[in-house]
Amino acid sequence: MNKEDVRDVYNRGRIEAYQSTQSKNCFDNCKYIAAFMGTNKTEALFIGMYEIIESVAGSEVASLMPEDYPYPEHFADDHIYYKMQKLDVMSDMDKKLVIDWEQATRSWFQWANNDKEVLSISNRNEIEFPGYEEMILSYADLGDIVDGEIRYRKWIEALKNVNGIYLICDTKRNKQYVGSTYNDDGILGRWTEYYKTHHGGDVDIKEHLRKYPDAYYDFQFTILRILPKNVADKEAIRVEGIYKNKLCTRNPEYGLNRN
Repeated sequence: MNKEDVRDVYNRGRIEAYQSTQSKNCFDNCKYIAAFMGTNKTEALFIGMYEIIESVAGSEVASLMPEDYPYPEHFADDHIYYKMQKLDVMSDMDKKLVIDWEQATRSWFQWANNDKEVLSISNRNEIEFPGYEEMILSYADLGDIVDGEIRYRKWIEALKNVNGIYLICDTKRNKQYVGSTYNDDGILGRWTEYYKTHHGGDVDIKEHLRKYPDAYYDFQFTILRILPKNVADKEAIRVEGIYKNKLCTRNPEYGLNRN
């Protein structure tokens, strides 16, 4: 995750596309792969078991790139595309199992000849939703919700079923942004856009990220006020304006709202 492009595709939910294209034929004699993400030093987080179905090389590789994939060079003609299918095997360990990759951290793939030490298995118990007013989410927490992490089932339902006025804080640079939602997918639908694009299409957040490209890792998401699922856009925008005035987020010194 210390590589910018890997971190970016992971946060965009495109890590499977990334691992499907390789600059050398590392999976040619392999039927199954256990995929991990390097997280901290020699720690590696399990993200799934995959079966290799077939491989494609040459000019066809570029045609297999997803439309919204941000790095065309990953699908260059000199790469090999491996069609993979995610398996149910060990699916209960997805994003829970952490192993020690050991000292071969420069080797981004290894044959499964050696046992790996299990460092931790995260709590599988469902996490209770604390209520809209008490909910505070980091960018990483939001990723678990957007990815449908089963422990956050109640959070997912709660955020899908209401619209509202929300606050995004850059906790490291003391910047704030107030926004509103008025769509069929509720707050979760809007926040999913932030998780995948980092800026959600908001002009001032885009500008902030041009200045501090990795700032979205420091974003914190909270809800200021709940609105009905069927709220009209004009009403949501009116209430949004009230909170912008209350929190002075139009002030460029510490706000990220342009209007």
